[in-house]
Amino acid sequence: MATLSISNSATHGVDRVADINPSKLEWSVVVGVVRLYEVPSQWNPDEAFSIEMILQDERGDRIHCSVPRNSIVIFRSVIREHEIYSMKNFIVQGYGKSVRTTPHKYKLSFYMKTSVSRLTPDTFVFNPFRFTKYEEIEAMASVVAQNHLIDCIGHVVAKEDARDLVTKTGQHTKRMVVYLEDLEGHKMKCTLFGTFVDEVVTFLHRPDCEPLVMVAQLFKPYVYLNDVNIQSSFDPSRVYCNADFPAVISFKKSLLEQGDLASQRINLIESHGQPSVSDEISRGTIPIKSMEEVLNLDHETSCWVVGTIVSVDVGLKDWFYVSCNTCPRKVQPNKDRYWCDHCRKVGFNGALRYRLAVILTDGTGCIKVTLWNSEAKTIVGKSASEIRDPTDTYPGSSYPKAFDAIVERKYLFKLSVTYRNIRSVDQPYNVVKISDDESLIGLYSTESSTSVNIGARVHSFTTSLGGGSHKGDQSFSATLDGSCQLETESEANALGFISALKDSPTESKCESVHASPVKSVVGEVVDNAITVGICTPDGQGSSNKTFKRNTGKRKLE
Repeated sequence: MATLSISNSATHGVDRVADINPSKLEWSVVVGVVRLYEVPSQWNPDEAFSIEMILQDERGDRIHCSVPRNSIVIFRSVIREHEIYSMKNFIVQGYGKSVRTTPHKYKLSFYMKTSVSRLTPDTFVFNPFRFTKYEEIEAMASVVAQNHLIDCIGHVVAKEDARDLVTKTGQHTKRMVVYLEDLEGHKMKCTLFGTFVDEVVTFLHRPDCEPLVMVAQLFKPYVYLNDVNIQSSFDPSRVYCNADFPAVISFKKSLLEQGDLASQRINLIESHGQPSVSDEISRGTIPIKSMEEVLNLDHETSCWVVGTIVSVDVGLKDWFYVSCNTCPRKVQPNKDRYWCDHCRKVGFNGALRYRLAVILTDGTGCIKVTLWNSEAKTIVGKSASEIRDPTDTYPGSSYPKAFDAIVERKYLFKLSVTYRNIRSVDQPYNVVKISDDESLIGLYSTESSTSVNIGARVHSFTTSLGGGSHKGDQSFSATLDGSCQLETESEANALGFISALKDSPTESKCESVHASPVKSVVGEVVDNAITVGICTPDGQGSSNKTFKRNTGKRKLE
């Protein structure tokens, strides 16, 4: 069984953390515990599912380590943060998590033969922080893509007011933005969630006017509107405010030598709402592409396209799904009850949400996209439960009449392009934002698409994260909180947190558990079908494909 002891000296035959690989079990390391935290059980949040650690050896190399549930009782009271241990015998596993606490290729897991010995603090000089310079963070696009967590230190010079949020599991939490400044005057935006907000606010309201030096440990860099920021990442992250670490004391001493900071107040910055579509496009953050260019992409990205909806690809029940009332995940109802695998709750009478597949064209090609609940509801004008009413469908079919309003209409679509789209021929692209701004549509439409009659303009309106609109932008904009960066936990940004007034970003992610194969446009043979020149669902041109009228398929005039 797993054992532990206390020793005053390190054992012989110590391995380097950098050398660890799955070739053996008898690894022996002398390491300091950089971070230690418990991951709660999905079934019972009051119970720990595992203990997670980040270990660092004398050379500064780090590796992630897990203590499974059956060993928690043995090690919970023995292993502590920032202490040094001799550890032996591990299972070496591949690191498959989307967010990586260390750059090491592998992770360790305790098992019945793992042994731990506590060593004295003078075994080696242990520094639990490895701070990344701000200018390095701004240039670390590759690290952002790999979801590596980093450490930062800075002086808090500005803040935004805290906001209340509701997580995708229905829990209430907070979000707050502070602005950090390093000794060279570089600034970095830092987003805090949950209990970190209360920790920082406590120091911000102290009357002693002492400068607040904050350490953001294991925070995730992310890109938003071409700017690299950092944000807390659930369990691994930790915040230290004016802590008694040598690095913090040294930073504060250097800061005070630069001037009288005690008299300087932390500025309050007005929180910025969701940017308008025109602002986002004009900044060049997300490029405008033709559908031909989208079909030829070889890397994950987000982009805008101008497209005309030429067909609503629906069948009997494949344009909606039954979701949990707490989160937007798909559930399987059983009579009047359902069980949600995601939030582990039993509920009654699940909600109906859109999962609407449509075919778009712009004259250079055509693609299939999926409109999730908020985007589909915005352009259709009714909820999924409202248009499922039998009185709102054509006789003898399941095709809702409300879908007539969006066929042959032209919109701006913001797409999330994932490796599923790149590798597959018929994988629909997820729409994460949509706009009907006629000036933008006219500006970015391809010449060949101008011959398509999109009909009368849909009345413009705006629905955004906070329910407000942007001055000068008269289009509607059904948005998610940030673009779908493959995590994301938009990541979801990306972020996993959503406004109480907004659906979860999970709806627009390709990895959503309720995603299912979409019915092919030409998958059925029907009477009185009209043959028109159009394109296939996989985006390849064709001149003899069939669309159904009044049964979910519409003719392109």
